[in-house]
Amino acid sequence: MSRIGVILVSSSVAIAAAASAQTASPPAPSAEMKYYDLWPGIWVRLVNGRADTDASRFVVRRSVHSAAFEEDWRLVSDAGTVSASRAIRAWDQIGRRWMFVWISDNALFQVWEGQKVGDRWYIVKEFEIDGKRFLSRQAWWPEGQDRLVRVSERSFDCAATWQPRFREEYVRLP
Repeated sequence: MSRIGVILVSSSVAIAAAASAQTASPPAPSAEMKYYDLWPGIWVRLVNGRADTDASRFVVRRSVHSAAFEEDWRLVSDAGTVSASRAIRAWDQIGRRWMFVWISDNALFQVWEGQKVGDRWYIVKEFEIDGKRFLSRQAWWPEGQDRLVRVSERSFDCAATWQPRFREEYVRLP
């Protein structure tokens, strides 16, 4: 077999092994799986310290297991444009990380990988816009019982440094 043939066979075996990394066993309970336990509910953006039901919001419900969530998003841009999207956020027991899949009303489909930074979980994805490649990451963390912060950052140097894109605060409606 040629050297290229060996490389192709080896690559195929590696891909097949990764694809078959499945289990019928339930995940072992862990603190990491409970990271988003606060997440279910209706979250609205705080604007000037008040819940603004006309601003961006997330409606979150548990999904097929205790560490899986389905999210309906209503995002409002600074220009007032409203968009709808849907996401699934779930713990991957094989990869031992949170993963995120997002689709939008304008036919975008994104898969974000979970990365833990300190004690916070971020979702991270590479983008290319106008020929510039960069990493984007977002995180949601609690700021009390029914409050959370959402941050978005970008890195143009392979994650050596991060530049803030936005920071928003949300409150869960009763």
